[in-house]
Amino acid sequence: MTSGTKFASHLPLPDEDLTELAAFCDPEADRYTVLTESLKRRNIGYETIPLGEAKHIALPMPNPRRMDDEYYRVTLTAHYDRVSGTPGANDNAAAVFQLMTHWQEISRLGWRHRTQILFTDREELTGEMSATDQGSWHLAKHLSRLGADNILFFVLDMCGIGDTPVWGRSVRKAGLIPAGDSISRAFEVMESFLKRYTRGCDYGVNPLFSDDLGLLLGGYPAFQLSLLPRSEAENLAALYRIEPFETDPEVPARARENTRNNLPRSWKANHTSRDTPESLEAGSFHLMSRLLRDLARYRFPLPSGRPLTITGA
Repeated sequence: MTSGTKFASHLPLPDEDLTELAAFCDPEADRYTVLTESLKRRNIGYETIPLGEAKHIALPMPNPRRMDDEYYRVTLTAHYDRVSGTPGANDNAAAVFQLMTHWQEISRLGWRHRTQILFTDREELTGEMSATDQGSWHLAKHLSRLGADNILFFVLDMCGIGDTPVWGRSVRKAGLIPAGDSISRAFEVMESFLKRYTRGCDYGVNPLFSDDLGLLLGGYPAFQLSLLPRSEAENLAALYRIEPFETDPEVPARARENTRNNLPRSWKANHTSRDTPESLEAGSFHLMSRLLRDLARYRFPLPSGRPLTITGA
């Protein structure tokens, strides 16, 4: 592993983790190698899933419970790729390191839970790439061929700056799946969980895309979770809380245009050389640690207690 130079020492991570974060954010780094070496050092088992040009990394689910007929299997997802030549700290190294730390913690505590973790590749869509070029779309197709169902994806992206969760699902942004189906009902349960961290406010207004787009197009319920400072979350809500999302086909296009013109300040460094570990906030890591611990204990019931039918695969 590239040793890197330890920096961002304000973050609540051990020295070895900080050194690995520095190496991971080196613009010239082979992120797959840095990530897998970090997993080995932490004694975390993993499986590589090569699909086309992408190499996804799956962590096995420890101590699973047999609840497939009643609850979703929560899968925490963070993409480890970044725009070429950039550090990619908030987008998306922060979430990757938060998930590794979370995995170590729940394993150490011996919790019996149903969460698993996937680090995905080829999330960033550049040039003329389409949604079906995204690594998560091919991953969803792969899981469907394996007959994997009852999976609820939480997509973590840009979770290193801010104290307030903001969330969105590409189905709402793009109008892909009608309201009232099983995915929409699962989204309502997810929102009730996240509102515990927003003082009851609804910040389901994030119009940006992440791996949730490819997963939804592949037929799986997937919800994107990010963080923003409270004031920026409130501004985002004021800009994009346009109703009704599902009945006006022009609204998603307007929301994405507004995003390009009014990007929250904390996200303006994304895809640039300014997206460095020094910009990450210790409080965001503490918040995500608490949120992920609570999520590991949370149960998301399947619609009518029956397995989810994957209709989009």
